[in-house]
Amino acid sequence: MALRSAVRGRSLTQTIVAALAVGSVLFMVNLYSQVRDGPFTWVLASRVALTFLVPWLNATMGIAIGLRKPGASPRRRTSPADTATP
Repeated sequence: MALRSAVRGRSLTQTIVAALAVGSVLFMVNLYSQVRDGPFTWVLASRVALTFLVPWLNATMGIAIGLRKPGASPRRRTSPADTATP
């Protein structure tokens, strides 16, 4: 399964690095002043956690989609040219 492979080994390292890079920028832009000025509440803590979790999930799903076997998609779309008869 592609998702299982995306959360192991080198793929996990890549997604963590991506999440830390993107999450850090998002944190500085969106939440730094609130954390600095306080108070640090559970709501703020959850927002900080999501700031890093969402980019990690995004990177993980991107790798999982890239690791799928060709033709493994359950909903394969065809263009009208594929089904047209001469």
